[in-house]
Order: sequence, then structure tokens, then C-alpha cells
Amino acid sequence: MNPVAVVLLALGLAALAGLLWWLLVTTEGVYLGRGVVVWLYDVYANRYDRIKAYEPEYEHALLAVPIMQMIAPHRSPLVLDVATGTGRLPDALLNHVHFQGRVVGVDLSRRMLAIAADKMAADGERVAWLWGPAEKLPFDDGAFDVVTCLESLEFMRQPSLVLAEMARVLRPGGVLLITNRIGTRTMPGKLFSEAKLTSVLAGCGLDDVLVEPWQEDYQRVWGFKAGSGAPTGARPLAEVLRCPRCAAPFNEDWRCPGCGGALQRGADGVWEINRLYR
Repeated sequence: MNPVAVVLLALGLAALAGLLWWLLVTTEGVYLGRGVVVWLYDVYANRYDRIKAYEPEYEHALLAVPIMQMIAPHRSPLVLDVATGTGRLPDALLNHVHFQGRVVGVDLSRRMLAIAADKMAADGERVAWLWGPAEKLPFDDGAFDVVTCLESLEFMRQPSLVLAEMARVLRPGGVLLITNRIGTRTMPGKLFSEAKLTSVLAGCGLDDVLVEPWQEDYQRVWGFKAGSGAPTGARPLAEVLRCPRCAAPFNEDWRCPGCGGALQRGADGVWEINRLYR
């Protein structure tokens, strides 16, 4: 083969490999559609915690402690963690000695939720896992005292809609905690500037937005929903969960009286509400 052709072929293959790495690893499939993003998380579910290597003491200091300080003196909040993955945030809160509340984790990766449910099986009814999307959360307005979403908005198909949904299910006076990825060169068109994010949150009814340094690639962002209201408290899932088809509360047998849909719970304890969206 002509040496020039060999060099050109090698350069082409290197460029293709670089593009594939960027599409599948650096940006975790976000430019290829939500199906690819979810598939990648399913593929890596069993290795995800080892890859991330979260340190419990840092998770306690950087997640659980600040949340508990923000809601003090209240110790028994109802918390929603959107895009919970393998349960990083629920794990941090449930291991805080003063946390007496409940956590609901929502994610579209069924295998990530299975890992989370297995890790925290001993926590019983203090944590509930829901397999479903973030763009249409199946809960009452103002159902949660705290709503969180960590390192995930940049992979959402409609992040502004997700923010609006999180604000909707947050009670007046409740606390929102999200992360904002920075460094737009690696994910053009997918990230919020600080000014844009603050504007979007204000449009969702969130006051006193506080943006703090978080990690090399992220900012930590707090917001407080306008108004005031009594804490929701550690209610069981049945009191706040609604049918995603018709918004009716479920019966005791987890069947919707409005549309007849039946909510199933997997053998691993994950509520498969995603099946009711179809």
C-alpha cells in the first residue's frame, strides 16, 4: 500500500476512535439519544461504584451534612433524588446519624436501580426506588421537602423541563440541590452557563439561588422554593405517588382507579412505574 495512503488511513482510524471515545465515554452517549445514555448506564451498572470510587467520608461531608444543615432543625424530611443511579445521595443521607426521613430515588437505568436496591436492602421502607423518567415525575405538587439531582442534568433530553418538574414537586420553602457541569468545550450545547441556570431556576419559582464550587467539572447549586409551608415529613411512598397516566392515587393493591393501570414491584424491590408511561 502507498505510504501516504497508510498514513491517511491511520489518521482516519485515530480520528474515528477519538470521535467514538468522545461520543461514548466523555459525553456518555448524550449526543446519540437517551436510549444510548440509558444503555451505557445499564452496561456499566455493576462497575459504576468501582469506577467512581466515592469515599464515604467525603459523601458525608459534602452531601449529607450540608443538606441537614439547610433543613435544620427538621430531621425527618421526605427527599426525592432524581437520576439516583446506584443511590449515591440516598446512601449518604441514610448513613447520617441525625437523618430520620425517607428518600425516593428515581432513575431510567433499571440495572443501576437494582444495584442501589441491593446495596440498601437493609434500609427497608426508608428508601424507595422508582424506575421512570425525570421529565414527568409521578408525584403530587409540593410533595417533597428536599429534591436533588447530582451530575445528571447534562445528560437529560430536556433539562429545563426536568428542573421545572423538580420545582413542581418541591414544597414551598423546600430545598433544591443540583450540580451544574462546567467546561462547555467538552459538551457544546448541553450545559448551562451560571447566569442561564440561575434564570431558569428563577423561572421555576426558586429564590436565593446559591452557586458554589463543587468539583473540577461541577458547581453545587442550591435553591429555595418561594413561599413557606409545613414540612411534608417522612411520608410513605403511597401517600405521594400518583399514576403517570391520569394522576390518580393508587389503591391499596397498587392499581389505579382512574385508568386501571397496575403498578408492579420487581423482585429486587424496584417500583417499575416506567411501564405505565407506555
